[in-house]
Amino acid sequence: MRVFLNLFGGVAGDMLVAGLLDVGADARLIEPLLAALPAGEVSVRIERDKRHGISGCRFLVEAQETNTHRHLADVVQILQQMPMSERAAEWATSAFEVLATAEARAHDCSVEEVHFHEVGAIDAIVDIAVACTLMDSLQPSAIHASAVTVGSGVVHCAHGNMPVPAPATLFLLEGIPTCGFDLSGERATPTGVALLKAWQVKFEQRSAAVCKKSGFGLGTRDPQDRANLLRVELEEAATANEWLVELRCLVDDQSGEVIGDAMEQLRTAGALEVYASAATTKKGRPAFEVVLLCEAPRQQDFETQMFRLLGTLGLRATALQRTTLPRDLEQREDADGSLQWKTRELASGQIAAKPEFEALCQRASEMGLTPRELLDRLQSS
Repeated sequence: MRVFLNLFGGVAGDMLVAGLLDVGADARLIEPLLAALPAGEVSVRIERDKRHGISGCRFLVEAQETNTHRHLADVVQILQQMPMSERAAEWATSAFEVLATAEARAHDCSVEEVHFHEVGAIDAIVDIAVACTLMDSLQPSAIHASAVTVGSGVVHCAHGNMPVPAPATLFLLEGIPTCGFDLSGERATPTGVALLKAWQVKFEQRSAAVCKKSGFGLGTRDPQDRANLLRVELEEAATANEWLVELRCLVDDQSGEVIGDAMEQLRTAGALEVYASAATTKKGRPAFEVVLLCEAPRQQDFETQMFRLLGTLGLRATALQRTTLPRDLEQREDADGSLQWKTRELASGQIAAKPEFEALCQRASEMGLTPRELLDRLQSS
């Protein structure tokens, strides 16, 4: 199962929790987390509400503390007391680590010196711990999201009025697509963006899918320009016909190293496939034919990159249709821990699976094995 986060109205920790609850995550997982905190310090409410006529879930944390400032070590200590799964605990800790790194950059100090103000309060800790626990309970094979709606104007925080996005939030948003710059007020909070980073959310276009269930997480505010909500969708990969573009060129004046580097850069830039085959050009010169497959809207972008990286003087473009079988990624547990596997549904309806190669290589290296030896070990277990 894959998770898609439609961040139409922004993102915040409480909105993510509410959306996960609304899509079906088990609310009973919350109580053990709260029980690990000092008695009477915090309570939560889950209620139904509407934003611009859309019904959804709200998650409200009521805490007793006021003006508590914590260091990263203090927050981690609290998280370690909470009964979370290994992955949920890693996510929650990672969220606060990226928050601390962003705050350190904003205040020109070390991570250890950072004082968490709002994001170190117990309600923020609860939001992050609960969000990670609920997300982990859904066992997502991958988490995708739309661009982050950020808003505009000024937000009031412990250091006074700050432009939206606040400095630390803007550092967290580096490398993430953003939108909604004309909307009033803060729409992306530090805790919300930190969770996206900790979950390693993918922002590139995802393959065709079937939505199995959806839910809405509502925020605290109710602005008039756009509903303060996000949508959580549970989906499965689907067989699909896609219109793509194939770009081809012949290169006879570059070394194999240059060709290889160009192909790697094109893959990193988001090409669906890049490969090269041997060819012979005029006057018997040996050459490479480089072939790239991309989504139609990105044709011009990849044409520009191929001209620059390969030094070719001409490209051939062909529109083509691709049909794919359902495929997905999932985490599987074995005697040595958790490993990511690729699954695919064959035309016969059978499910085939194999370990994701980079994950296989990493574990093999840690165990002092070759990828082939580890694969044999997994297949025989």
